[in-house]
This record gives sequence, structure tokens and C-alpha cells, in this order.
Amino acid sequence: NVLITDILLQKVQKNWKVIAIKFDNINEILQSIPRTAGIYQIKTTTPISVLELHETRNDNAHCKFKNKITESRKLGTLIVQEDLENGYVVYTGHQKFLRQRCKEHFMGSKGTGCLNLFEIEEFRKYKWWFEYLEVSIFKEYEDSLLFRTYLEQLHRANIGWPILCSQ
Repeated sequence: NVLITDILLQKVQKNWKVIAIKFDNINEILQSIPRTAGIYQIKTTTPISVLELHETRNDNAHCKFKNKITESRKLGTLIVQEDLENGYVVYTGHQKFLRQRCKEHFMGSKGTGCLNLFEIEEFRKYKWWFEYLEVSIFKEYEDSLLFRTYLEQLHRANIGWPILCSQ
């Protein structure tokens, strides 16, 4: 099992597709993201101190950044370290439809928990990336919620806990 885990982790580390997200052309950018299953991470150059300032949201389903950051900080050195020059991972997840989830995290969605990052105009000043890995690259495995969860948790165990993740 350790060998299988090492092989999967190596594949996860080497196969990320990186999409720079900009508010002014997000609909165009979304078209480049597949409607397939996979795991993803969101990176930014936004300082944690700026993320923390935004607690009030238009929709209760949207992430309350200060609450998530306060909880994540309880993990101490296990959290992903802030890197304002190169960007750092603030969120990881998995989804059956990667394009839809990217849209939800950057533009919001009613009825689903998401970050809705561009609701907060100040966040648009910073660099953001949506990085993803399609499950289909793992030819020996079939897509399932369990497999995507395993891959995401394996990735988190390798990089640390993203500051905006709550579970």
C-alpha cells in the first residue's frame, strides 16, 4: 500500500494543469477547464491578513474567511505557509465537474458552499490560480467520490492544510 500511495502522490505532484484566473475574462477562462472529474487547488498572492478582513457575505453559503482562517491556524505549522511572491494554496477540493466548481469558487453560486472570491472586489487586485488534475489520468482507477477524496487528502498530507479549508 505504501508503494501505491507513493506512485499516486508522484502522479499528483507532476500533473497539475494551471489556469491563471482574472476577473475581467473569467467566462473565457472557464471554457478552458474541462467538465470532468478531478481534484483541484486554488492558489493566490493575497495576504492572509487581507483574506481575514472579509467576514460578511451576501449569501450564507459562501465562505466566511475569518472563521476558516481562525480554525485552520489551530493546526500551527501544519498549515500551508503564505508565499506572497509565488502564491500559496488556500483551498483544495475535488469535484465531478471541475469547470462548474471553479465558477462557483470565483463567481459564487446559490445553494452550494463556495468561496465566491470575486464577490470581494479587493481580492481582484491579487493573482489567483485554479490548478486541477483530472481523475482520468489514473487509468487503473475508476472515478468515484471515494477515490477523489483519497487523492485530495493525499495531496493535503503532502503540502499542508490550506488556510480556507474546513474539513
